Amino acid sequence: MTSIETTQTEAPAPDRRFGEEILLDYVTGSLDEATNLMVAAHLDLCPDARKTVDMMTLVGGALLDDAEPVAMREGAFDTVMSLIDRLPVDARADRAIDDELTVLPQVIQDRIAACGGKWSFVTPGVKAMDLGFDAPQGSADSAPGEVKLYRLEQGKGVPTHTHKGSEVTLVLTGAFADGRDRFGPGEVSVASPEITHRPIAEAGDTCFALAITDAPLQLTGALGLVQRALSLGGSD
Repeated sequence: MTSIETTQTEAPAPDRRFGEEILLDYVTGSLDEATNLMVAAHLDLCPDARKTVDMMTLVGGALLDDAEPVAMREGAFDTVMSLIDRLPVDARADRAIDDELTVLPQVIQDRIAACGGKWSFVTPGVKAMDLGFDAPQGSADSAPGEVKLYRLEQGKGVPTHTHKGSEVTLVLTGAFADGRDRFGPGEVSVASPEITHRPIAEAGDTCFALAITDAPLQLTGALGLVQRALSLGGSD
């Protein structure tokens, strides 16, 4: 495991998988778009979570079978089919993605193809791709959240940071360690404002990770001073 120097306040042990409440919200279609994408990718990588979702789906289907039927209004079927016919043709099949990305869960590949995502530089050895939609805001006065795919080369990592809100990260390939623990494929890291860390990719496969934040990250140390200075300068 890569040795990491990090400042960390007392915090709960890292979570590793989504709980049953979120999985149930996924089954019932109650999740926001960003979290739904992350849970779908998690299910591709975590057989136990997939089994739980399959069981919830079966139970839900059984409950529907026992429910009292409700008559549809006249013409409802024709209306639905008409709406489907007016949907735009999905052009994702015509959009190729890099061969390197074919190791990712299909739902992530589909999202990259749909939004035409491009890499942007973060730090040496680290790139990020905006996946084309905002995550829910952590509070009314915070900036919109972000949904990004990260690519970390072995031994490389994002700068040390804390959080103005929450950060949920799903490892898709490879692994990273952040001073709290190690996270491998299919595992979920949850960080809150009480946590300061620096995720660094381990040796081996390139680490791809999907991250959802509901507020901007807060860099620490010298980079934090620069970040705050730029923020103050932009508010004039």
